[in-house]
Amino acid sequence: LVIYRANTLSTAVSFESHVFASLKSPQVAVMDLYKGIATAELRIQDTNTNNEGKSPMELRSELLRYNNVVAVDPGVYHILLRDTKTKATRAMETLVARPAESYAVIRCGVEAQLGDSFKQDLMVFPLPERDEHSAATRLCNAMFALLPLSLALVSGL
Repeated sequence: LVIYRANTLSTAVSFESHVFASLKSPQVAVMDLYKGIATAELRIQDTNTNNEGKSPMELRSELLRYNNVVAVDPGVYHILLRDTKTKATRAMETLVARPAESYAVIRCGVEAQLGDSFKQDLMVFPLPERDEHSAATRLCNAMFALLPLSLALVSGL
């Protein structure tokens, strides 16, 4: 269930929802909740993680049609919000698609005539889980583990 601004003239809200099928492959619901005159498309693109050694121009990129649900192969992807006229990338998020999981990709924002305006942007939900085995995570965990010992030594001096 997603709540968004109903139009550019008021602060009233509308709702969008989707019920996912029970599938083994990851599913992505694509929603366009942007209100305004700007035009953009969403694209799903392979990452270098999936395709070692390929240049960005060689990576697969496919259009994600708004108000649609697609099944994808498990893997790591970039979701791009691209201006339809200039083809410039306005936003990029990472999608880590896991088997049997469901995701929402949302174009959001409002060019309000009343109330606050928000530029068009991209949301991917849920966010990818942090890699618990990364070097940065291990370093942070080690620092927090040593913090009480360091404080005990300093206070004992």
